Amino acid sequence: MFVRDCLRTLSARISWDLATLEMAASLEPGTGRPLLRALSRAGLVRSVGRGWWEITQAGQRLSSATAAKPITRSTAEKALREFLTRVERVNRDARFLGRVNRVVLFGSMLREDVERLSDVDLAVEVLPKIADRELLTARNRRQVEALLRAGHAFRGFLDMQFYWYREVFRFLKSRSRVISLADYAAEKSLIMNVPHRMLLGEEEMIAPEALLASQPRAKPSRRPRDCPF
Repeated sequence: MFVRDCLRTLSARISWDLATLEMAASLEPGTGRPLLRALSRAGLVRSVGRGWWEITQAGQRLSSATAAKPITRSTAEKALREFLTRVERVNRDARFLGRVNRVVLFGSMLREDVERLSDVDLAVEVLPKIADRELLTARNRRQVEALLRAGHAFRGFLDMQFYWYREVFRFLKSRSRVISLADYAAEKSLIMNVPHRMLLGEEEMIAPEALLASQPRAKPSRRPRDCPF
């Protein structure tokens, strides 16, 4: 839970440094390096430059995990139906500037022998409804300005710039503890590598090298000390 909450705080940033990690984990300055090494060894974060780090896909999944009690299959099926209704609402309502192009179900719900589930794992692909980028930016800016006047607080520039996209995600999630929502664009190489079901949109062909890249790399073996080459 400590690691999950720490990653949740960091997920609002594209990249971060050791000092930011220490603040997110409520650690004393200069004491966070062991935690950073542990997160890196676990594959939850990775270095993106000298002194800068980012959360990996595995870290993102952990940050969105819940500690809720298992749910019944009937509860999961009800949550899924409600989710798909929200998808239809997004695609029909002109107020939303994004549309849901794909919905993929994966995870334990696909196993019919499992009655008690942790959550409903879904990935969605959200695309802009407006093809003209300048027009999309202008419409998005007007919505952001209206929200600022109403007192809404944004996390930063990117939160405002991509409000059209984040708004759709927040509406689809609707604070449901049952729905675990992933970004299809970021996770597709992993999702296509596990059992899944397309609920909306067509199956996408993933290049074999992309699927291989999503697999954990085997740790290279060391040469014996007396090896002559």
